[in-house]
Amino acid sequence: MTGATPSDPMEPISASPSSSVVEFYDGLAADYDLVYGNHWDDAVAGQGAALDSLIKRARPDARDVLDCSCGIGTQAIGLALRGYRVHGTDISERSIKRARAEARRLGADLAFGVADFRHLDCVPGDFDVVISCDNAIPHLLDDADIAQALRAMRAKLRPGGLLIISIRDYDKALIERPATAPPLLLAGPPRRLFVRVHDWDAPDSPLYTVRFFILTETPAGWTLAQHATRYRAITTAPLSRAVHEAGFGDVTWHGADSVGFFQPVMTATSPDA
Repeated sequence: MTGATPSDPMEPISASPSSSVVEFYDGLAADYDLVYGNHWDDAVAGQGAALDSLIKRARPDARDVLDCSCGIGTQAIGLALRGYRVHGTDISERSIKRARAEARRLGADLAFGVADFRHLDCVPGDFDVVISCDNAIPHLLDDADIAQALRAMRAKLRPGGLLIISIRDYDKALIERPATAPPLLLAGPPRRLFVRVHDWDAPDSPLYTVRFFILTETPAGWTLAQHATRYRAITTAPLSRAVHEAGFGDVTWHGADSVGFFQPVMTATSPDA
């Protein structure tokens, strides 16, 4: 089989995804770029460059990439603009609709479809590289779901293929347990304020709820939209074990600064045969 090309069709998955995660990203799709302030286009270019460097270092002949948690396309579009044949999938249909629109705006040619990354058998083709960036894996709150997702990713890789995952630095976050992130004020117009709050279940719990508050200035005053979702703070050691148990080798962690990415990045390889 060959990897997906930009013209490949794809049907939505029939399995039932986590409704809270879908609702969160469907609701946030129109505003997700606010996470980057006014610099989402720069993030697309910068993250694409960082991932391209990682891929070239590990698999210089790679051409076909599956981004199985692509959201509105931040990494998928960045890689497509650097010449990769990219297929982006996400659990959120509205995020995929936004990703298609952003790809057209930025002149990127790639395929998109709706899929839960625990069930990637609906994605046509196989790939040199599978990526899941921007803290998607920690939406899975138990070990069984993480194992299922990793097996699904491995099944889409060609022999010797490369897996790339990025997550928050939870080794640090579980010590510091930050209650919030710095607010972002966008000058507009309209002026908008983006606030993120972390509600930890307990002082020793890895589970927490993230709440996004988006305030928008209007002639009648300020409006408020809010979105919430659940995460499990998984650190590098248990995630590395899970990746090994899913059949990957060469599991390596790269510090954010060392690879020019905004989160720590893990790479691993599928078996050669």
